[in-house]
Amino acid sequence: MNILIVEDEAVIAKHLQYTLRGFGYESIFLAGDYVQAIDILKDQIVHLALLDISLGGYRTGIDVAEYIRQNFNFPFIFLTSHEELPIVNAALNTSPNAFLNKPFKNISVYTAVSLALKNYKDNIAGKNESEERNEESIVIQDALFIKEKNVFTKIFLNEILYIRSDDNYLELHTPDKKYTIRETLKNMIQQLPDNQFFRTHKSFIVNLNAITAINYIHLMIGEIEIPITADNRSELLGKLNTFS
Repeated sequence: MNILIVEDEAVIAKHLQYTLRGFGYESIFLAGDYVQAIDILKDQIVHLALLDISLGGYRTGIDVAEYIRQNFNFPFIFLTSHEELPIVNAALNTSPNAFLNKPFKNISVYTAVSLALKNYKDNIAGKNESEERNEESIVIQDALFIKEKNVFTKIFLNEILYIRSDDNYLELHTPDKKYTIRETLKNMIQQLPDNQFFRTHKSFIVNLNAITAINYIHLMIGEIEIPITADNRSELLGKLNTFS
């Protein structure tokens, strides 16, 4: 999971980064102001943001939050030492997933991050499928169009080897490239032809034509091991021509 910390005080940012890594979150981006934060959001996949309300410069953490709400779909937490009601209300208007007051303790960081992620996932799970559907992918007949920087790139379905889920993101693996989109595995498998794609595990979809071997706990796509549950293995074997 990728986390973005937007904090203009370097010591606090580094301490928070160190604290999060102690909880097992390794991929962490640091930004000191609004411009740096937007650049990271445009270039990287982010799953969670921790935003200081007060930043050096004209733009604040509230402006970053508004940008996230307008352009993305992931949770964020405000870091604050403010007690002024107008500032707190302005922050609340962006619908943050949690607040973390400075100076913060390790347990407070852990609790805020865990609750923000849980509440966000519960909210996503409670939406119906039409609300869950993200317009970063379009499937038509034998091709999938992936949105990359406002341009839809065409990928033929037979080029996709497998699809891996990472929370609300999907990694689409082809022989030459990996594509990342914001989408759920549930929505994706419903759009793909079931005579060509199969869900082997809660986190994986495979192209049946790409499978090179199957054992009791994995199937192989070349040198790549894909996990498969016992029930799904039995169903998969029923779809394939197997001899013993």
